[in-house]
Amino acid sequence: MVCEPRQSTAEDAHLVAATRAGDPAAFGKLVERYWNMVFALALSRTRDPQEAEDVAQESFLKAYSQLHGLRDPCRFAGWVSRITVQQCVNVVRKNIRCRTALRSQGRAGSESEAAPVCSANPGLTEGQRHFVRQTVGQLPQKFQKLIIMRFMGGLSAVQIAEQLGQRPGTVRVWLHRAYKILRKDLAPLLEEVES
Repeated sequence: MVCEPRQSTAEDAHLVAATRAGDPAAFGKLVERYWNMVFALALSRTRDPQEAEDVAQESFLKAYSQLHGLRDPCRFAGWVSRITVQQCVNVVRKNIRCRTALRSQGRAGSESEAAPVCSANPGLTEGQRHFVRQTVGQLPQKFQKLIIMRFMGGLSAVQIAEQLGQRPGTVRVWLHRAYKILRKDLAPLLEEVES
């Protein structure tokens, strides 16, 4: 499969080919490149840092074991993000089943949600970081994924479009809508930080 002449997608295709040819170090480079994006995506869905790390690891293990099924090596980032979303769905289902089983046995204690860790802006207080996580977490899921791919994965709108199999114009519109929602919802934080 021939990639368009974009550096990161061509590198991804090369690393996928090298991994398929028996070079596990090449897959390690893919993990390094996309770890933050996959972890952030998992964290946005699970809201638990430890669980998000487990999901990220499982996602990369699944990607490695199913790499032969990747039709377009240029779209590795989009492919691994879809695997991550499915892993998150599986974890959420499992947690619901466990909670239901505990309740039916009368052992359900107080459930508290673990606050995800956010190190993107160390200048913010813990309360402010919590507010940002909560605000991004309230976006529609397709917008959450785009924001994570954009800011944690470092992908451009064109690269996100390539990874998701969408047109760049569509992705730009979706990003604009997500920015508009975030701008409105994060306005109180901006006022607090600027004063």
